[in-house]
Amino acid sequence: MAIRDESSGFRILRFTQEAYDQLKLFAKEQPERWDAEDVDFHHLLTTEIGIEKYSEETGVTTTKRPALEPAERGKPHNQADAQAVKYHNSFAGLSPAGATDERMWAWITHFCLHGYSLKRWRRAKNTVPANYVRDHWFVKDGSVEALWLYNSAARPWWLGHTVKRAAAASGGAFTQAEALADFVKYAVHYHILGTKYTFTRSPIVLAEIVRALLREAKGMKAEAGLYDLTRRLNLISGTVLLDALPRTALRKLMVDSVEEIMSNVELVSDRRRLRNRRPFRCLNLGAGVQSTALALMAERGEYGLARPDVAIFADTGWEPPEVYEHLEWLKRELSFEVITVSAGNIRDNILSGIQPDGKAYLGIPAHIVNPDGTEAVSKRQCTDDYKIRPIQGWLREHLDLKPGRRAPKHVQVEMWLGISVDEVERQKDSRDEWITKVYPLIERGFGRAQLQSWFHTHYPGRYLPRSSCIGCPYKSDGEWKRLQAQNPNSFQDAVFVDQALRDVPTVRDAITAKGGAAYLHRSRVPLRDADFSDATDYDQHMQEECEGVCGI
Repeated sequence: MAIRDESSGFRILRFTQEAYDQLKLFAKEQPERWDAEDVDFHHLLTTEIGIEKYSEETGVTTTKRPALEPAERGKPHNQADAQAVKYHNSFAGLSPAGATDERMWAWITHFCLHGYSLKRWRRAKNTVPANYVRDHWFVKDGSVEALWLYNSAARPWWLGHTVKRAAAASGGAFTQAEALADFVKYAVHYHILGTKYTFTRSPIVLAEIVRALLREAKGMKAEAGLYDLTRRLNLISGTVLLDALPRTALRKLMVDSVEEIMSNVELVSDRRRLRNRRPFRCLNLGAGVQSTALALMAERGEYGLARPDVAIFADTGWEPPEVYEHLEWLKRELSFEVITVSAGNIRDNILSGIQPDGKAYLGIPAHIVNPDGTEAVSKRQCTDDYKIRPIQGWLREHLDLKPGRRAPKHVQVEMWLGISVDEVERQKDSRDEWITKVYPLIERGFGRAQLQSWFHTHYPGRYLPRSSCIGCPYKSDGEWKRLQAQNPNSFQDAVFVDQALRDVPTVRDAITAKGGAAYLHRSRVPLRDADFSDATDYDQHMQEECEGVCGI
């Protein structure tokens, strides 16, 4: 065991050569003896193997008995490596040369860290027991690299040493904590930078590689990408001394190398980080206030907005007439193409009691009164069916992506959504890896009122409609009131559909249980009887539409 010395901390010992060799031989023959946390190695060495003096001095001390905590249950085992710097700091005066003493590390592993080792390196069923013990309690073939990678006691010391060496040489480019977090998350980074290439022994070169990993190489494949980077550097090191280069030249070499790697689809794990491939820009055009302003700002080149490649209007077939008129005007104002896609007429499908795929179900968020008197909102599927799927269908066809097949990494779509800061809750990440949702208006701090003001300043006298289906159940009282006053024919059409939800059997059965009733108005009274007299204006009626596609 470690021997306590009040003046100098804990003295670290090492196995004698005889004890080390005999214990390794015993472990090869009876590896199952290492399976229990409470194994008595003192008894095993002195009584069973017969070695009276099995340890000797090293001159190394620690501030406290060497101890490490295994990862919590359910977390990756290498999370225990997060203790590496603290562990390294506890060793007083241990040099890198001294840290290659395999007999010392084997002694610490057996007498201080045995229980930790069993949890840190849980043996896989297909692992030969003798090899499992050899790798983590001893040293495989006397290899320093094995100490660096696998030995339970040596690995965290070398990990902490590497992190501290890199951070110290970085000139403040990154901290020890940042470097350690990268090595914990991507253990292969630590593995490759350890002993594979001699040039990484230079603190300056090591620091610049780690800085590149932290700053420029996010989204790179952890193993393949770093192997490619170090392979490039190894070829260069054959003719140029990397650590003799000026720091600026060395950093430029790293940045340029990473730039090439991040432009290679085979070496990038996150397609959103792929470089030198401009994504296909698609504006989701609802022909309402926000998306109209966004389209026109891009057309005019304002606020750093480039023109999108295409704008797509998903037509439900039940927008107010002024929206269709406005869309035709907008097409004439824009130099980029405006595409209209459709999954069918939602009004006709509601009155037929079917979805676009012909199934007898209505996926609109109608306000329900159940047969037992309880209230509910029916499942909303209309946005997905009439907006998202038609748009994605067009994109897949245009980009030659086969239905149901994963998109190749070089295919990237940047989908612009016209959500403003007063509806920031509607932001949502894309469900498809090949599509990245972007919110230019939120990024630039635009609210709905600012957009209306901008539009009327640049297009005075031009009417700017609000976009949503005529009978959308998400409408606020202000929107219903406005529709009733300014477009009475559309309002009466909504009243007709609302009544059909309860009076037409095929429609009623497609949305409610027998004996239930559905309504377009949230008060759950017939739309013709709803009271809008106290309603204010917009009321942010689309906050509940969390996909961020409708009402823009």
